[in-house]
Amino acid sequence: MALVDTFSFDPAELAQPRLRPNPPDYIADSALYNAVRVAVLLKQPLLLTGEPGTGKTQLAYKVAADLAKDTNGDFLPAPLVFPTKTTSSAMDLFYTYDAMGHFHAAHLQNRKEAPQAAEFIQLQALGQAILLSQNPVPDRYQSLPGIDGTKPKGSVVLIDEVDKAPRDFANDLLNELDRYEFTVREDGSRTYRKGDAHPIIVMLTSNSEKNLPDAFLRRCVFFHIEFPDSAQLKKIVLQQVFSQDPRYPQVQQAVENRLDEYINRFIELRGINLKKKPATSELISWLFFLRNDILADISLAKLPVDTRLSGLSILAKHPDDLARLKTDL
Repeated sequence: MALVDTFSFDPAELAQPRLRPNPPDYIADSALYNAVRVAVLLKQPLLLTGEPGTGKTQLAYKVAADLAKDTNGDFLPAPLVFPTKTTSSAMDLFYTYDAMGHFHAAHLQNRKEAPQAAEFIQLQALGQAILLSQNPVPDRYQSLPGIDGTKPKGSVVLIDEVDKAPRDFANDLLNELDRYEFTVREDGSRTYRKGDAHPIIVMLTSNSEKNLPDAFLRRCVFFHIEFPDSAQLKKIVLQQVFSQDPRYPQVQQAVENRLDEYINRFIELRGINLKKKPATSELISWLFFLRNDILADISLAKLPVDTRLSGLSILAKHPDDLARLKTDL
């Protein structure tokens, strides 16, 4: 293995923007589309499962972006996200209170007026959604993201990786998602309820790390996102990696033909006994890294060894997997 004492990068590489998911580029099959419609029409949460990297989280961004476009801005264009933790409680969905900060301001800072509790309330995803649905939005929360004067908005709330939380979290969610109201005890026990005219669409993701309570599952619309087949993977890659590249229209047919080879190889690698199989997100990153070679119609076998080795660092997430994939170069 050659030794390197200096890192050197092409300025164009350094200027290349980070690869980020673009909600309009999300591709859903008809079954997933119908599951979203059922959840919206029934006003029930949509629970999504599937292996990591299959697009569960990004679906919420796609739905929010499409709703904002279709309703002329009556919906927030991005979801309000609650990243579930192992210590999360149902009340954390609405707000958190910085008791230590309030105490410090009240007793240790030289302030002319006593600090108000509202200064130390941090609204979370479902609390923000409820207040954004009201008409008018309460004055004390006019600084919420997405506020347009006093105009209420609907929103998508994403409760991400719900299976990380304690078991009671899912059970407690049943009442919270039925009532759509919460009381801020620390701020004069003010109670806030969802407005009638603007919907809140709740989506939850689970990596199936542990079983969720049956009572909770009965109250959700459920959909399992299967890993895409080769044709679906090709559509996803073309949309997210190549469609916006100005070079693509001139070499479209060659790229599409060449992609079959790369995607088939990716599927072969997933069939190897790995500790962690690469997911759709890794495929997108891998082909984004190799996009110049694919646009130049270079076969996988003719890539320089260093390039192929670098690509394996995207696909493998464990030392044993990396060693295993190197033997298949």
